[in-house]
Amino acid sequence: FWSEGNVLEFIDPILRSTSSVNEVERCMHMGFFCIQEDAATRPTMSAVVLMLGNSSLALPVPKAPAYSQIISTCAQSNPQLSSLPIASPTP
Repeated sequence: FWSEGNVLEFIDPILRSTSSVNEVERCMHMGFFCIQEDAATRPTMSAVVLMLGNSSLALPVPKAPAYSQIISTCAQSNPQLSSLPIASPTP
């Protein structure tokens, strides 16, 4: 969804009204950058701290998150997976 430009769909409506959408979007962007498949392309902690502390710093474009191909392939081969809830409340 990152490359499709629909990040706002994944931000909780409460966060949209109480937080800076740009700040939340930037944090999501950094999170995707930190979970790239190739560990060598992930940022160091010092780079993460620099990115968090400098909002004018342009962030690199993240590649596909780790295991995204596996998940996508599984979902295509078993469409029922996409209808399962991510988490279910327990009584």
